[in-house]
Amino acid sequence: MTSALSYRARFHCLLAVVAVLWAGLLSGQRSVNLLGGVGERAAPTLVNPRASAASEAFVLDRNLIFFEASVNGAPGSFILDTGAPTLVVNNRGGGDNDSRFTGLGAGGQVSLTDHRVDHFEMLDRSVDNYWAIGVDLRDMEIRTGKRIDGFVGYDLLNEGELRIDYHKQTFQLLASQRRPRHDGQLPRASLRFALADHLPVIELKIDGKRYRFAIDTGAGLNLLADWAAEKLAAEVVGASVNVQGLDGRAVDCPSVQLSMSEHFPGDEALQFVTTDLSHLQEAGDLPLAGILGSSFLSQYTVGIDYRRQKMHLW
Repeated sequence: MTSALSYRARFHCLLAVVAVLWAGLLSGQRSVNLLGGVGERAAPTLVNPRASAASEAFVLDRNLIFFEASVNGAPGSFILDTGAPTLVVNNRGGGDNDSRFTGLGAGGQVSLTDHRVDHFEMLDRSVDNYWAIGVDLRDMEIRTGKRIDGFVGYDLLNEGELRIDYHKQTFQLLASQRRPRHDGQLPRASLRFALADHLPVIELKIDGKRYRFAIDTGAGLNLLADWAAEKLAAEVVGASVNVQGLDGRAVDCPSVQLSMSEHFPGDEALQFVTTDLSHLQEAGDLPLAGILGSSFLSQYTVGIDYRRQKMHLW
């Protein structure tokens, strides 16, 4: 079987940072996790890929979706992360000697390995004999105080619609529908997206110009590129955010807000942390203006329909 890393000719970065909000004293802690673009890779063979209405409970901690899945017959704690290209497994340093790949991003350099998974199961679907990405997440476990066995990303979510009910703290993997309903209701808003590698990216027209934002359930905060914050004259608000990467390097990032009420339900301005997102830039594409994470998404029930390339908000 071909290894996972052999497909990653354009794997730009692995960013797994802990964002700590400072207001004179430590006022809270949130985690932001982003896996950057990947090249061609082998799609997993899913058992029962067109999932039924079965739902999985999760715990929203630091704006991250923690849920239980089974790895090689043992229960594990995973993060549901649309920013991850595939299944990522915490090797806890066990694969360092076999490291053949490096992720580079705002979170610093990290070693990536092939990680063989004999059997992985979540909800009513499973994969067998699958090559995942291995990475040492022990520092992240220490900073968050949570057990993290890995991330579940695009390859295991893209058969239809990923439906996340943040209020009930459940998610489902559903068949794509032309007119989806949630609790009998049509969406309050629906937006088309395009895939940049595995990342859903929407385009918003602001002040007559188009800006691209990625949708990432694994980002605890909303991120805004430095250049976009300047062009959009984002208002600086509150205290700065201290972002610490996997390499231990900490950077203070300004906290800003933007009004986007014409695009999304609700009147409140969106809060962002400004940072450098140039490592996510694809040659020939419009630059990525920002990332909409769970601090935005958790206001709604969210449907990400990969087949029809639409995001629904209830």
